[in-house]
Amino acid sequence: MNIEELIVERSKKCELFSNPLRSFIAVFVAAKGEVTWSELKKTLEKWVGPVNPNTLSFHIGELIDTGFVEKVNIEGQPMYRIIESKSPEIQRLVGKDLIEKMREEL
Repeated sequence: MNIEELIVERSKKCELFSNPLRSFIAVFVAAKGEVTWSELKKTLEKWVGPVNPNTLSFHIGELIDTGFVEKVNIEGQPMYRIIESKSPEIQRLVGKDLIEKMREEL
């Protein structure tokens, strides 16, 4: 299975990750550790095609509101990262193998 197929399959596991785009965001952030909004948008568009900035902001907001992702400033640059205590839960929900596969693809 490719990354897109794995994301669709795993996104059905829970409501938060029921949206494949949101699952992709969580997997990408988990794989990279920390990402900028621009880096996230560019990568998403590489994999899934054009992404409306409002859609991206909405899904990042959902991940932040549910406590999986946090926005931090690193050297004046806003970055997103998985909250450390939530990393095992994300690995369980979307699959550690999917995160590892994403790391390999980067």
